[in-house]
Amino acid sequence: MKLKNTISFILISLFIGGLLLPNTVKASVPQQQLDSAIIYYDQSQYQKAIDIYESLISQRIESAELYYNLGNAYYKVKNVPLAIANYERALKLDPNDEDTKFNLRLVKAQTVDKIDSIEVFFIQQWIDAIVGLAGTNAWAIWSIFTFVLSLAILLLFFFSHSIRLKKWSFSVSIILLVISLLSLSASYRQKTLMFDTQYAVIVHGSVNIKSSPDDNSTSIFILHSGTKMQVLDQIQEWYKVKIDNGNTGWVKTDDVEMI
Repeated sequence: MKLKNTISFILISLFIGGLLLPNTVKASVPQQQLDSAIIYYDQSQYQKAIDIYESLISQRIESAELYYNLGNAYYKVKNVPLAIANYERALKLDPNDEDTKFNLRLVKAQTVDKIDSIEVFFIQQWIDAIVGLAGTNAWAIWSIFTFVLSLAILLLFFFSHSIRLKKWSFSVSIILLVISLLSLSASYRQKTLMFDTQYAVIVHGSVNIKSSPDDNSTSIFILHSGTKMQVLDQIQEWYKVKIDNGNTGWVKTDDVEMI
């Protein structure tokens, strides 16, 4: 698996029609540490590379490329659960990166649990596929752009003396407004899927999933390292989790790594 040399992502603030889209500040990555991590990785000193990447993350420095590289390093030391967790974190920041998607599929194929997902209605599958074509900010930018363009074209409706131009401008303005609202909806859904919904990965060999947040409760099924779960709730040192087939249960917080 190859490393990516760029360890910073930029979400540039854009002014469109006088409206400001909130942006994310570019992370400042110490280049010397980054270069050292890459050298260690190339020399097969993977644990040293991991230590540097984890140190950068502990300084609140993060990017899709940083998590991607860390996932590669964990994979090289045969820590599949943390490789999966970091690839998933990379996809949160860059959901369309093909290298990360490929590596994640490769690593997940090595996990024990093969859980069938609940069948999703085909229309919902289409919607999710379309939403996944762009990130949250890209959809937000498109929403603002089409909204401003809609207002601009609507001015033709009010100031034009041509009946034909009035009809055209009104129709196009309405279409653009609908596109703007749909784009805004897509942005919100992408944000919900990528950031508001919490996930975790089993990091131990095998874990008993309990029926309630109690060591003495019944074990309802077993999950193995590398399995991804949605986190629904937390009570003290317990997470309520749901797996892809819809089954739910409780797991100790020490047994998982949050994505």
